Amino acid sequence: MNGTENISTSLRPFIPLVDFLGELLGHDTEVVLQDVKDFSHSVVAIANGHVSGRKVGSPATDLVLRIWQNREYEHRNYLVRYAGYTHEGRPIVSSTFFLRNTEDQVIGFLCINFDNSIFKETSKALRTASDYLDSISSSGSPFPTHRIMRDQSDPDTQTVDTPDEHGNAIIQNDASVQQAVTDGTHETLSVNAEDLTNQHIQSFVAEHRVQPERMNKSERLKLITDLDDSGIFLIKGAIDTVAGALGISAPTVYRYLHLIRKEKRENKEQPVE
Repeated sequence: MNGTENISTSLRPFIPLVDFLGELLGHDTEVVLQDVKDFSHSVVAIANGHVSGRKVGSPATDLVLRIWQNREYEHRNYLVRYAGYTHEGRPIVSSTFFLRNTEDQVIGFLCINFDNSIFKETSKALRTASDYLDSISSSGSPFPTHRIMRDQSDPDTQTVDTPDEHGNAIIQNDASVQQAVTDGTHETLSVNAEDLTNQHIQSFVAEHRVQPERMNKSERLKLITDLDDSGIFLIKGAIDTVAGALGISAPTVYRYLHLIRKEKRENKEQPVE
């Protein structure tokens, strides 16, 4: 599925690639083309969108916003095998390639998201069966006599963001998806812009244990600083969503944001002694 009427001219040649990869990689692999022209409706082509529930017109992911806001694309060309999550919280394995024009400017992102749940369950079932048969052959007992080991190839064990020789992040197998979230790269595939903003707010609430409407000025400034660092204000309507959650006016959010960005500029301009 694609929306050619809204796509940048330079990204149009990649639309057939989305369809091709979608058919090649199969029903459980979502392929997405994201444009940087409008982060509120960043998805301009998608194959197998049932994996995440997204469609053409869905917003950029939190990862894409962060990459753009912090100019991380200046230091790498892609991210592979990192922890992704659907808006329902289902884990998937994700990879993103940064698309550039002839002037080396990033014009979009090609994303591949693999739902490995079927393979994971099959792998666990086969391991259980194998351990059961091994226990019978070694002890003559119909019951397993040793603990089933955790499958180290389980894609939920994707973790740390390790750069390769070119500075591109490759997530290595280790302990758990939670470790991946703690150490670096992770992504949530939101289906609409308001959900994306609210997810960031709820993450802050969970960490600081204070409801938005009960936040004092210092806590509001901290929240808005975090949201700005994450790139959430690249999304149209995010100001109004944040204002509604905090129970304050949109002009107040703008005023906070102005103060935060002014302080950032001043700190950046200060000479290092």
